[in-house]
Amino acid sequence: MHDPSLLEASEDLNIPSAPAQEISPHLTLQPPLSRRGSGPGLILVVDHYSELNISEKSLDPPPLQKWAEEGFAVVQLKVPGQKGDGGEFPLERAIETLRDCEHCIWGDGIGLISYLTRIPFYVEEAAYFSPHIKALISYGGRQFTSLTSPVNSNATMPPQLVHSSGPQQPRRESFSIVPDTNTSPTVPPESSVKIFHYVKVEPDTKWVLPAEPDYHSTYAGIAHTRSLAFLKPLLNGPYFDLEAIWDEHCRYEFGERDVARTMATMVAQPYVNHIPTLTGGIGQEKLSYFYANHFVHANPEDTELELVSRTVGTDRVVDEFVFKLTHNRQVDWLLPGVPPTGKYLEIPFTSIVGMRGDRLCHEHIHWDQGTAMRQLGLLPEWLKFPYPIDGKDAGEGKRYEVRAPTTGVETARKLVDEGSLDSNELMKAKWREVDDA
Repeated sequence: MHDPSLLEASEDLNIPSAPAQEISPHLTLQPPLSRRGSGPGLILVVDHYSELNISEKSLDPPPLQKWAEEGFAVVQLKVPGQKGDGGEFPLERAIETLRDCEHCIWGDGIGLISYLTRIPFYVEEAAYFSPHIKALISYGGRQFTSLTSPVNSNATMPPQLVHSSGPQQPRRESFSIVPDTNTSPTVPPESSVKIFHYVKVEPDTKWVLPAEPDYHSTYAGIAHTRSLAFLKPLLNGPYFDLEAIWDEHCRYEFGERDVARTMATMVAQPYVNHIPTLTGGIGQEKLSYFYANHFVHANPEDTELELVSRTVGTDRVVDEFVFKLTHNRQVDWLLPGVPPTGKYLEIPFTSIVGMRGDRLCHEHIHWDQGTAMRQLGLLPEWLKFPYPIDGKDAGEGKRYEVRAPTTGVETARKLVDEGSLDSNELMKAKWREVDDA
């Protein structure tokens, strides 16, 4: 057994640890929590009453930490602000804080993300016309507009991404004091506003904040990836070589078999889910223990991953590969409870590897357990079928059987070479009636 208490990372592992800095009661600066340590600036506008602590039910971190792990220099601004912050919405102070941050790459402007369910007029107005803001994102379901005209008639309104929850509703009337309603509103051109709808989420809820009761993990994850894809081209990054990061992780995991270095390639609270066997680890402590005691040192010496295809997205890498090994030791993450058989296995796998900045945040691993069991010789060719067929029960002293709809190593060969075997052969299989001995 390997003691997880021995897995303390050495200083050369480059684990980010930049602390958050309180600038004023409602304004906090968080330098990037990437291994690179620098990145574009981002302002998060949140409700003073929102739950912004670490969730006890989810590994998804609060926005300030999450966006810093993505590689941004982040200022979190709670509204309404106080006198000590510089006003109810001290946007300029937030901008200057980023400009003065040595870890913020200022060159291409900054982004602003609103987590407000209702955007006050003074927030809309300041954000919409700031020359420093190059991208606007709203999780409140409504785009930024203004009832006044910009001072500079040549000003360009920043592109917007809107995450809209619940049924589509007409835009609300502002609840703040606004200029004369006869003034024509300044509305961004439709081409600069992208809207995604999340119809199964209740409107006007804080569904993307992990500590809130209305948090929806699936939609929050989808929306976050869309926000990243929107921001990066407008702020010129941060861009990371996701393939290199994944390959580095696999080198430590399967090549060097170094648990500490493997974990150092991951965010503060990662998880791994092996879907067919429900194995893995949720969170730093449990995943470290799993890697040390059930994975990194448990795989046979001849373990090999043959890559078949790779898709690289905004924040994830999806691989198809064949996992090869000789089952000469118990591999309990793959075949829990199955003693060594000495069989050589070739199993089709798919991995969906989520990245946050320049580190992994999760792995979803799928494989064909049926073909694994067939290759081990543990899955019978014919299976008892205890149901009527065509409305008829089996005869007296008889039973129905069906051919197991799985194959052995042929499945891996079909993945590697689509023309290696004829398709649809299993569809020719028939059921049979046999003596119920």
